[in-house]
Amino acid sequence: MTLKFAKRGQVALFTLLAAVKACNVIFVAYMIKLMLNLTTSHSHQINRLLTLAGIAALGQICFMLSNFCYERVKMTMIRDVNLVFKRANLVYLVQESSGNIKNGLSLMTNDLKQIETNRITAQIDMIYQGIVFVGSLGFAFYNSWEMTVVFLLASLAPALVQMFTSKLIAKKAAVWTQKNAIYTQNISDSLNGASAAKLYNVQPTIVQRAMHSAVQMENALRSMNFTQAWALELIYSAAELFCFVLPCTVGGVLMMQGRLAVGTMVMMVDLAMNFITPVVTIFQEFNQVKSTTPMWQRTLRALAYKPAPAVHVQHEFTGLEIKDLGYLTHSDHQQIFSHVYFSVRPHEKVLLMAPSGWGKTTLLKILQGVKTPNQGQILINQQDVSGNWQLAHNYFSYVNQKPFLFDDSLRFNLTLGRPVRETDLQAAIKKAGLTELVVKEGLDYQVGEDGNNLSGGQIQRVEIARALLSKRPILLADEATSALDPALSLDIHKTLLRNDHIAVIEVAHKISDQEKAMFDQIIDLKELAHAASKN
Repeated sequence: MTLKFAKRGQVALFTLLAAVKACNVIFVAYMIKLMLNLTTSHSHQINRLLTLAGIAALGQICFMLSNFCYERVKMTMIRDVNLVFKRANLVYLVQESSGNIKNGLSLMTNDLKQIETNRITAQIDMIYQGIVFVGSLGFAFYNSWEMTVVFLLASLAPALVQMFTSKLIAKKAAVWTQKNAIYTQNISDSLNGASAAKLYNVQPTIVQRAMHSAVQMENALRSMNFTQAWALELIYSAAELFCFVLPCTVGGVLMMQGRLAVGTMVMMVDLAMNFITPVVTIFQEFNQVKSTTPMWQRTLRALAYKPAPAVHVQHEFTGLEIKDLGYLTHSDHQQIFSHVYFSVRPHEKVLLMAPSGWGKTTLLKILQGVKTPNQGQILINQQDVSGNWQLAHNYFSYVNQKPFLFDDSLRFNLTLGRPVRETDLQAAIKKAGLTELVVKEGLDYQVGEDGNNLSGGQIQRVEIARALLSKRPILLADEATSALDPALSLDIHKTLLRNDHIAVIEVAHKISDQEKAMFDQIIDLKELAHAASKN
């Protein structure tokens, strides 16, 4: 039940207001009984009839005001539960980032909206309809137990139809969820690849690719909605036949026998609509809840997820040693590299060179503890941190070839939203070579999506400033300047390598002699591994 994630006070208030709203049904039915019985009694008590009408009108005004409060509490509860689910899923996706953007994007947009509509709202309505059912049934039983039993037994027919259709709806929902994820990714690809499509005049093929997934998604949605629609039609048809035609026939017989008054009969029909219609509605809502089962399982996983507490403790760095390191892929068990040895002292600048495809990026991920080597050790301060993200990653900052920038201010992209001292921020800006940009545009300058309002060199410098703000002893640079022109690459290297407070480990496959001269160590990884294997 999704409401267990709502505030208890809200749930209690909602339940109370739902009970008051349900009493509206009983009040209307009872007033109809009194007024009809009075008019069919031939007593001509017009004043009493007007009094009853006034009471009915006043009662409706009071119920209307109560219903306004009911709707407000209901909408507030839906909002709050939605925010709980959004936060839980976002925490899970960010903490356990797998690089699969399409599934995460689909979950945070379409799937959670489906959960709101077809699960949270549906379950809230089921509670209200349940209260209406109990109240109407109890009052009807008090007035005519015979008719109540007839109506109640007849209401079993829609239940049997619902049991038949619910599993099929769940299967259709699973297909729609899969197709919707593919559609979301293709739309994202189309928008991100619009420039390339325009350059090569292939806009129609890109649109066709996205529309193909759109057709599949819409077909799956139509199939799911159609299944829900005919299931509902079957439920209502069963309700009409068994819950109205049959009971009204029995009621007519009782009236002919003088055992049931006209007003009571009309009241029973009205009450029956309010304990049979809720049953039908509950079945419908139950089918909607079933349609969200695949996406709800993902949300349950996120709600149960307990992220490991962030460990910011970082001891003084005395040295890094790589001993006989090797890595074997999990998927196809391919040995990417092996027999890698090197060491890094505090503040030392080390260049690791190897051709494209050697596994340099993989090596940096192993250093951070993202991946686990199949052989060898990584020692930081003489402590083995191999494959241990919690122990290893706080020693490293990272600058890669294509830094990611948030569509936010320059300040946010430098600090990533964490509190930093202004003196530290200004020092990082100066060391990273961003002073001119900050003076000209200010820290509130919006960098745009993917940093579109900045140059390539400025984007790299923002990444460097982030790294310096973290005050971590080792900076990893992954082909950090390979996409820049030689002059800008040299400027970036001067910024990185003339900083006496950090060690730098850069991996590259191509770099100028002038830049090489700035490093303390230059290690050819391919030759190093080859020599180690021969020994």
